[in-house]
Amino acid sequence: MSDTPLSDVMAEYADTKDPQTFARFVELFAGSTIGIVTHGEQLGAGMTTYGDGKSRILSFADPDARSRWAAGRYNAGVQGAVLLRMAADNPCEGILVNCATREISLVIDRDTARAALDPPPKKTPWWKRGKVG
Repeated sequence: MSDTPLSDVMAEYADTKDPQTFARFVELFAGSTIGIVTHGEQLGAGMTTYGDGKSRILSFADPDARSRWAAGRYNAGVQGAVLLRMAADNPCEGILVNCATREISLVIDRDTARAALDPPPKKTPWWKRGKVG
């Protein structure tokens, strides 16, 4: 098994642009430890406006892997679900995730972060529904 599972899915998405691969990436992100840049004693994540000038949380996939792309750029690790909540609750455009194996990054926008945290309710099977009429 790879020591860079999140980065592997990021690279796959970068190559294919398959929406199912992106959905798998977001799901894996939520359950992974993510590298971030913190400032001071309280938990807070550094922000970036890289690329298009929109403010996003700066993060790094697979922080335990030795990475030539991200080495020394982060100083803490946090669960991806925490970053999704931060992106959903704060006035930013989402999360910029840098890959550990290739010089690529993906954006999880605010709406996607919210959807990952609050998935739509599962439909009740027809046989468990109340009678109509």
